Amino acid sequence: MKKKILIYSIMIMLIFIMNSLVFAFDREIDPDQPMVAITFDDGPSQYYTPIILDVLKENDARATFFVLGNEVKKNKEILVRMIDEGNEIGNHSYNHKDLTSISDYELYQQIVGTDEFIEDITGIKPTVIRPPYGFVNDRISSRIYKPIILWSLDTLDWQNRNTKKICSNILENVKDGDIVLMHDIYGTTADAVKIVVPELVKRGYQLVTVSELNQYRQATMLPGHKYSNMYK
Repeated sequence: MKKKILIYSIMIMLIFIMNSLVFAFDREIDPDQPMVAITFDDGPSQYYTPIILDVLKENDARATFFVLGNEVKKNKEILVRMIDEGNEIGNHSYNHKDLTSISDYELYQQIVGTDEFIEDITGIKPTVIRPPYGFVNDRISSRIYKPIILWSLDTLDWQNRNTKKICSNILENVKDGDIVLMHDIYGTTADAVKIVVPELVKRGYQLVTVSELNQYRQATMLPGHKYSNMYK
């Protein structure tokens, strides 16, 4: 059993490196300069995700999108665009159930089913996962063979639905190595992205995917382990 886990861990690390090289092929990332991973949950949204992608592209920025399986099937073109423009796609379950409250069989459907949807569309299987609500326990950790990505900076965009508050939550608190939580299903979030992304770039932050942050911080993310930041 331990040998299988070791082999799987090595495979995950190799996939991380390969994915990061693909995502970064058209730009340079300086590991000695500040970097932040902005992440988006619950999408993709046919209305707001394209706006966010436009802003990222205009500012040579990347992000990680933790998508829901039941939204993936309705927004295939958006998923393809995410990958084509160097962003990363992570698994956020099929329909946003609390994974700690469901059976192992349903857990398998929620995770593996969503992986398969994403891979069928993009050709790439997600290497990272974010459980809905960030809820995770020992049982879930032992059954999810991916690094579990949480966050260090919660914009509370899902709660306040206020562009000004979202911007201030980020710009007044952000620091090197943060993983920022946002949701690409709200117009107020898309409006905040238009302000925050160019401002962070102006301040010298490199906006990277979670896998890029992992790579350039020379961290090692293991399956079933939780990560909320990558501070130096």
